[in-house]
Amino acid sequence: MSRPGPFPMAFFSDFVITGTVGGADATSTPEEVTALLGDDFVESFDRGQRLRGYDLAEFAWQRLSPEDPWDGLHAMVQAHRLEVPLLMDDLDRELRRAGFPVTEVAPDGLGCRRFVREDSRVGLLVDEDTGAVLKISTPTWFGTGPRYAAPAWSREAGRSWVEHLVGLDPDGRERWAARRAPEAAEERARWWWFLLDSCLRRAPAGPDRVGSPWAGSALWLVGKCRTAGVLDRAEAALEVAGRTLLPPDETVRMCLDAMPVSRAEVATRHTTAYTREHLVAVNRSRRAKALALAAGAQLRRGVREPALRAEVAAWLELRPVLM
Repeated sequence: MSRPGPFPMAFFSDFVITGTVGGADATSTPEEVTALLGDDFVESFDRGQRLRGYDLAEFAWQRLSPEDPWDGLHAMVQAHRLEVPLLMDDLDRELRRAGFPVTEVAPDGLGCRRFVREDSRVGLLVDEDTGAVLKISTPTWFGTGPRYAAPAWSREAGRSWVEHLVGLDPDGRERWAARRAPEAAEERARWWWFLLDSCLRRAPAGPDRVGSPWAGSALWLVGKCRTAGVLDRAEAALEVAGRTLLPPDETVRMCLDAMPVSRAEVATRHTTAYTREHLVAVNRSRRAKALALAAGAQLRRGVREPALRAEVAAWLELRPVLM
């Protein structure tokens, strides 16, 4: 097996499996990354974005204003910088040995193959001709399932459908869907996701979206995506939070209700190893971290109920050690 220069294969396989470099991930703050990886880095930033590099590893953050904290955008390993290429066949063999294989998805159309480990939300770009890994990043923007499939309907059709939907009452929406929805389950799932995406593209941005007819239609479509199996309970809560579809207190309550595990029982990096035997616990911890972060973002919008604020704060204290 070829070795990619001074970096052991475990450096790359660990990033795919855990989504972390030395314990730092895409949700880590700049201060946390420094504490974990040290201060031997190069960095550039302006008022809204910040990029830091540790040799192959990069971390990026964004913020809306200088008064806001830095929110993580991505963590990335720039494997194309290696003197000795990291071959996907070698990395794939190591990941299968560890029990964490990746899944190949549709190529990007630009000369790259794409692979994903969906539980860690890590994606890999691989040169089609040489088989060399070019980039490994999290969170990935590609994956499997209806949310990532190419739509079978035009953007114009989606715009027309959702503009009609937004003017209907709840009963009217149901009657319209009964006439229009595809019969095949897989196609129907893709259709509901396409409608949700089309609706959100037309909805007003930011806080103005809450309470609008567009938000009402989008919430209805989130429910339909759940019924069709496109979204599970936690994913639905994350969509509602990320798309600003409900007021802050309702959004936080939805995120907390979707927690797959309690704070007392959640797996952490101190208690649980990233092994195949612990995969269920690891993935529950990952989902809890995503929900905690989504709920935490709502605090800036002005969550009023003290109990909700306290519960979110308790989850956020755990966030750095969640999987």
